[in-house]
Order: sequence, then structure tokens, then C-alpha cells
Amino acid sequence: MTLSGLGACGDLPQPFRHDGINAAMAPPGPRGVVVRLPDDSPSAAALSRAIVKRLMDQDIPASSRSAVSGSWVLAAETETTIAAKTLRWRLIVPDGETPGEFLQTLPAALWDKAGPATIDRLADEVVARYAAVLHGETAETAAAPPRVPGVRLEPVAGLPGDGDSALPKALGRALQRLGLRLGGAEAELAVRGRVALVPGRPGEEVLDVTWIVLDARTGEELGKAAQQGALPKGRLSGPWGALAGDIAAGGAEGIADIIAAIPQK
Repeated sequence: MTLSGLGACGDLPQPFRHDGINAAMAPPGPRGVVVRLPDDSPSAAALSRAIVKRLMDQDIPASSRSAVSGSWVLAAETETTIAAKTLRWRLIVPDGETPGEFLQTLPAALWDKAGPATIDRLADEVVARYAAVLHGETAETAAAPPRVPGVRLEPVAGLPGDGDSALPKALGRALQRLGLRLGGAEAELAVRGRVALVPGRPGEEVLDVTWIVLDARTGEELGKAAQQGALPKGRLSGPWGALAGDIAAGGAEGIADIIAAIPQK
């Protein structure tokens, strides 16, 4: 989107610009908070923006820019191993005391390429943990974390190689990494996979995958997540191996986005 009509004017004075929390505009109840990025990665920037938005939606003055006097700081230190990334959150008050720590751990590879579903889940957890304190409430009145519906994976059939078993197992693991809860007959949601292998360019086949999220009780379709990719011909005739994990990781993000958009009852 382009704005016109301001060319050749030079730098205009901006007397009302403020790069942090405007203390004069802050409501008297909730405390202002500055969210500091855990690191310099795109995932950290996206998570910071998501936390700020959720705090502002709760009428808590928030910013990811410079702090002002009296504001609290929500900061995360990171601990990284080959397999995992841990975010150690602390809420730092002006006198230096920290009312408790909160840990979030996820696979390192998932943090490196975190999609909207992962970012939303992490932000929801952080805000659920600290919002009551920022509102000046006691721990007993803290809001409960968002309810996570149970998800049942329907079996797939007719795939070449070990796809009928490898793909659902990989999808289950990927959904659990995103914080979703797998269930059986009592689950509220069901995920049905439609997978087709069709001819592509010479020497290739195209794998077409559609994940359908359903209301497990009524069968109502709630959303679809589609994937498609070209593979060397015959690649799927044996063990799917890491390919099942790659397909599942992308599918799980789409499924989690659909579930996150379903209104809670």
C-alpha cells in the first residue's frame, strides 16, 4: 500500500510520536509492560508482537520498544540444545523483584521456523501466566489458560510404502509439539487426511494432501489445510522416513491454525 502526496517535504516534525509506553495515556489499573525479545530471530520478533497485541487487547499498556520509568519488563532468556529451545520468562518489576519464572520448551527446529499456530500458542501461554499479575490481581484470580480441545486422527489407507502408518504417527507428534491434545472416541475434533499421488513431470509424482478438521460429534467440516509437492517417482514406495515428518510439520501448522480460529464454547 502506497501513500502519496507527501513527497519533497523533507522530514516532518513528529511531536506526538512516542517509541515506548506512553505513561500519560496508560490507564490507572493495569501496569505498563515492555516485552523484550528473547533473541534476534524472526520467531522472537513475531512472538514479541503477538504478546504485545494480546496484552493491549486486555487493556494492559504494552510495547516492545524502550521502557519508561515505572514500567515492568517481561523478558525471556533462551537456552538452546541440539534438540530443544527453552524460553525462560521473567516479569521484572521496578524494584528488581521477579514474581516467578515461566518456562516454555519446544523442539529447536520448530522454533527456527515457527508458524502462526506455534507463535499464537506460545503468546497465549505467556499472557495467561502473567496477565492477572499485571492487572494487580492475586494468583488465585489468575485466568485459566485457553482450553485445548481433544483431537482424534482418523486413519489413512491406500498409501504406498509405509505411509498408512508413518504419516499419521508423524502428524500426531507434530500436533502434540504445537500443544494440541490427542484423544480417542471422546475427542471433540477429528482430523481426516485425503492423500493422492498423481503423475507430474517426467520422472516425478505429485503428492497432494488435504487435512480436513471436523466436529467429531456432528461431522461438520470446520476447515481444510492443503499441501502439495513434487517427488521423484517411486520415492514413497518404501519407508517414508523423514519425509513423513516434513509433511506432518506443515500439515500440523495448518490444522492448528484452523483449530485456533474455532470459537470456544
